[in-house]
Amino acid sequence: MGAYWFLDQDANRRPEFTVHGSKFSRDRVGGVRYVEMITEGFTITPGFIMLDTKEPLEQASSPNETAENYIKRGCTLLVVKHLVTSIRHYREKYDHFLKTLESLPVPFMVTPVIPAHLLNPEMVRYFSRKGSPFLCVEVQCPEDLDSLKWEWIVQAQSHRRIPLTIFVKDGENTSVNYTDLWSQRCEQYGMIRLTDVQEDEWLTFQNLKDSGIYPNRGAFVYGGQADYNLFRKGGGSTFDEQDKFRYHNAVPDVTVIGGRIVQVQQQVIDHRSKQHVRVNVHKHFV
Repeated sequence: MGAYWFLDQDANRRPEFTVHGSKFSRDRVGGVRYVEMITEGFTITPGFIMLDTKEPLEQASSPNETAENYIKRGCTLLVVKHLVTSIRHYREKYDHFLKTLESLPVPFMVTPVIPAHLLNPEMVRYFSRKGSPFLCVEVQCPEDLDSLKWEWIVQAQSHRRIPLTIFVKDGENTSVNYTDLWSQRCEQYGMIRLTDVQEDEWLTFQNLKDSGIYPNRGAFVYGGQADYNLFRKGGGSTFDEQDKFRYHNAVPDVTVIGGRIVQVQQQVIDHRSKQHVRVNVHKHFV
């Protein structure tokens, strides 16, 4: 779409945004002509950063079609889970998984899900070098949290400060409070972790900061990616009381990724492959 600017009618402050190329710009850049994009009648939200919890791409028969489903819901960066199943061949399996994602029509990150009995310090170092936003430790019982040499894991975290979180696969011990157990271990050993246990498919704003995804994505920030959604007002959408940027059971009328329109009225119009996004600095501004 080139260079353009628009007004956010609902914004309390900084209501004017300028886009140059793929990013939000503080000022006009160069001598190019800027055009105004009319947004009257629409509510504008930052693009949604989503975890592929409901429709895992690793299990999808058509990852591209599944990715398009996320785009239609306003996803502008998809964090894709990758289950680690081998302690010796995880590097090759990771590279192979990346090849299956090369043609995705949405920018993506890969976050490994590592069963507790497989997790080791070298995996932490490897996936942090690969730019994963965070690592998920899969636990199936409380004893899993006591079976690891957490001191070694913490030491492996220290170089790039990649955070950890947990995924619980325990359908029997419903009385166990894994969140409290996890918090206790993190405090005991000084582990770097996501502040919020990521139970929703939308990453919380604090987790975006912890993982280093923000400030480049997930908000209207100068120098950040120009990713946003337009919702037509009066379309029956309702705001979440706790987060007025999130809609329940609503889909955007327009989705923009990197300053370019990719979805209009639930039709994906840009099928070109997007980039594998890597984190450079974890715990940004935290």
